[in-house]
Amino acid sequence: MKPAMWLSLVVSGTLILGCSSSSSTPSGNTGGSAGTGGNSSTGGTSAASTSCTKTCGALEECGSNGLCVAKMVSITASTNYKIDVTAVTTGQYKAWLATNPALPTSTDPPCGWKADPTGTLGETYAIQGGIYSGADEDTHPVFMVDWCDAYTYCKTVGKHLCGKIGGGTNAYADFADATKSQMYRACSSGGVNKYPYGATYNATNCDGLEYNTTIQQTVVAGSLSTCQSSTAGFTGVYDLSGNVREWEDSCSDGTDPTGVDATCRVRGGDYYATSTQLACDFSDGAQRYNAGYNAVGFRCCSG
Repeated sequence: MKPAMWLSLVVSGTLILGCSSSSSTPSGNTGGSAGTGGNSSTGGTSAASTSCTKTCGALEECGSNGLCVAKMVSITASTNYKIDVTAVTTGQYKAWLATNPALPTSTDPPCGWKADPTGTLGETYAIQGGIYSGADEDTHPVFMVDWCDAYTYCKTVGKHLCGKIGGGTNAYADFADATKSQMYRACSSGGVNKYPYGATYNATNCDGLEYNTTIQQTVVAGSLSTCQSSTAGFTGVYDLSGNVREWEDSCSDGTDPTGVDATCRVRGGDYYATSTQLACDFSDGAQRYNAGYNAVGFRCCSG
């Protein structure tokens, strides 16, 4: 699938230097409140921490870097690992950018191209173009970030970009194997369901093309309580279908240090996706990992 071409709204220039200030419902065109369904999360209570300067939201927790990050839940039933309950939000990502994270060295695979001395490939983790803009912007998932932006963010907050169960890069061919792919296992409830919520497509459960026929755009991360599994061991993980597609640690040539040849898989469909593209076993693997794309974000895993 080629990235859709349409006019995106311009991101504001405000940087949030700490965690989100509250879990209250944001204003604007959100598709739901920020904390909808969040109290059923099995990832624990988001409590104030002396290492965070502000109170985290209902679906956030204070990370090891002193910033609010997405809360995690355990994916169980014969396999155990943790996954973010939502995609990384614009507010979480901008707060990380404000810490001026270090670029990798030029010899550091797979993202050494970020240190490109010619200045033609990278040298920045910045959001690469216009994204959703509104009063509730910081609670929407971030997109227009490349694979290495996602990879580095997850690494520096003490997690990793979702890939292979047990850790590391998931083989390019194993994107629909519930015993291997962390993203697919979480989305399909262990390979049982075609969509996060069940076997049959429902046009309004997740933020896809048919969710809002008036306007297609992202919604507040985790605001659709219907866009999650009801199967024990897989509940409390939102938007694995729709809202934004998500980078996976599964690339055609993950050792390419220049980022020129590698393409990486993106999962889950997005706010303009059809029913086929919103299925857990659908993967667009044609995205070069040295570019940001419209409606492609990410989430992190651990374990």
